[in-house]
Amino acid sequence: MRIILVHGAWGQAAGWGIVPAMLSAAGHDVEAVDLPGHGADPTPPGEVTLSHYAEALAARLRPGPPAALVGHSMGGMAISAAAERAPEKVSHLIYVAAFLPRDGESLLSLKRQEPETIGPAVRPGAQKGTTMLDPEIARDILFQDLAPARQAAALALLGPQANAAQTEPVRLSDGRFGRILRDYILCRADRTVTPELQRMMSEQSRCRRVLELDSGHFPQLSVPDQLVAQILDCLA
Repeated sequence: MRIILVHGAWGQAAGWGIVPAMLSAAGHDVEAVDLPGHGADPTPPGEVTLSHYAEALAARLRPGPPAALVGHSMGGMAISAAAERAPEKVSHLIYVAAFLPRDGESLLSLKRQEPETIGPAVRPGAQKGTTMLDPEIARDILFQDLAPARQAAALALLGPQANAAQTEPVRLSDGRFGRILRDYILCRADRTVTPELQRMMSEQSRCRRVLELDSGHFPQLSVPDQLVAQILDCLA
């Protein structure tokens, strides 16, 4: 099966760690992508919107066979918007500690429904319209279940994040996004997207299954074998 892994805010493809290799070893065609303005993508971050994320993913989807989209954190917004644009190219949506919106919601509107989490670590970015994370504050919010050396490696992969991608509402319809199978992988020790918000979103959007992991916000780094097993379980 074709699988596309989509990272979260301030992230990049490399933040999936060994998960792509593990899914490939299980016989799948796997790609971890850099969203516009992230990682190796050259788009200036200050110009990026959620629509840019959606169209970039839809453009990757269109030439090949239908794919399962796996979104982590903010990547849930991106895969939802992409599925609305190219539903015939999406076989499955899997949300990993991710924002799962309904029509008209934005990441920020969902974030306002939970207590403050990552907010104290957010700083204005060097480019207008972006933010960065203070690594010393973000360390134990994002990566509390990693050893210090692995925390430092994970923090080094974080970059600027476009504000507009987090404030733009998503447009979703029952006839397009709504027809695609959805599963949710909930992280019970998450300090960034609270387990309570994760459960609420998965229930409101009628996910087929909600699986759970005893991990923080980045199970791809802390418990990759367990995460891969649950992704494969969703796809079986």
